[in-house]
Amino acid sequence: MTAEKEKKQVTFEVRSWLRFHLEMVEYPELTSPKKWVQKGIDLIKKHAPKVLHYLSRQRTLSQLKDCKVIINVKSKKKKRKRKRQKLTAPARRLKRIKLIFKVWVQKEKLKRLILVVLESLVIPFTPVLALLPGPNVFFYIPALLLYYHFTSYLGLRNVDVDDLDIEIRNIRQEVVRE
Repeated sequence: MTAEKEKKQVTFEVRSWLRFHLEMVEYPELTSPKKWVQKGIDLIKKHAPKVLHYLSRQRTLSQLKDCKVIINVKSKKKKRKRKRQKLTAPARRLKRIKLIFKVWVQKEKLKRLILVVLESLVIPFTPVLALLPGPNVFFYIPALLLYYHFTSYLGLRNVDVDDLDIEIRNIRQEVVRE
């Protein structure tokens, strides 16, 4: 056994260079070492897989600084040859990708902060709905979302893009013209 745990991998794709649009493509699924919590996760996985994916994404965002980040960049196949670029081109590209990732982290952090504020405003009004018969899902759902959004906000707040373990992969894409 190794002394250091293997880092979880999170894969992103650059969707738009101009709009700084990045999308999280692959991330670890939500798990728990506790048996009864894992049974609940399996139940959610069976009946509401989209909810599980959403919660897994929030948990991954909260632990992003401990993950290995892989960024896939789609590059189009060029038909004509260009002049040989200077040696600094890969360094500029890496800097540009890190800037895109930094902007993405800031956007996600702002989204989570807005969600935390809205959910904390909604929770005080849920006891009125507790008078309805049945389980108090009107409190549990906003409370669960508040917890996950708050932890992902705290995790994103601690992320420094320069300190992350980032790997950049190029994906060739054929240009199809009609």
